[in-house]
Amino acid sequence: MTVQQVRAIEKAAAASKAVDGTAVHVVVQVEARDRDGLWPLAYELALTARSGRWEVTGLESGSPNQDGGQS
Repeated sequence: MTVQQVRAIEKAAAASKAVDGTAVHVVVQVEARDRDGLWPLAYELALTARSGRWEVTGLESGSPNQDGGQS
């Protein structure tokens, strides 16, 4: 699996320094490969800032939000 793109949904996700407790959503586009070919996949992740870094705190169900608006 190769990460192709990570896109912020909320502006806070683009902050250079994560402020503890800040929660955001991002869309991660990946390309998976198996013996049958390539598979483009997308996941919407919930992230929460902790100790100056972003941690994955959830994987949203359903289709990722493609329009860039908040979910």
